[in-house]
Amino acid sequence: MSHRHYCDYAGHDWQCVGICECICGLPMEGNDHSECSVELRACPEHSAAQQLSDAEATSSEPDPAFAKKEWPHCECGCAEAQSSETVGWCLHCDHVYVSYSPKIEAQHFAEKCPGAPEELKKSARARLVKH
Repeated sequence: MSHRHYCDYAGHDWQCVGICECICGLPMEGNDHSECSVELRACPEHSAAQQLSDAEATSSEPDPAFAKKEWPHCECGCAEAQSSETVGWCLHCDHVYVSYSPKIEAQHFAEKCPGAPEELKKSARARLVKH
């Protein structure tokens, strides 16, 4: 059975065939993923090009303006995580996820993210109450 993905490299939807796991850790088929974040995944046609692009980006010198940016610090202990253990990161602080679910994300925004806008924190708190 197939289901839809979004290729973040070329910017198009694509159909996956076979068993596939969502970013939340559950199989895509047979589970409700309506509250999961969108997982961007290069399609098979663009996967090799994206890997090459990622390798080139990580081997070059960082943008000095980006390297100097001070990110608000998360105090949850995630700084101790090895980069090989991370599965994602926060766009509002220096937090990294070593496991991910919509509930973990909501808890981070509601309670631990010093850089999240107040509207996002409020929305996360509402999602936690709902569950």
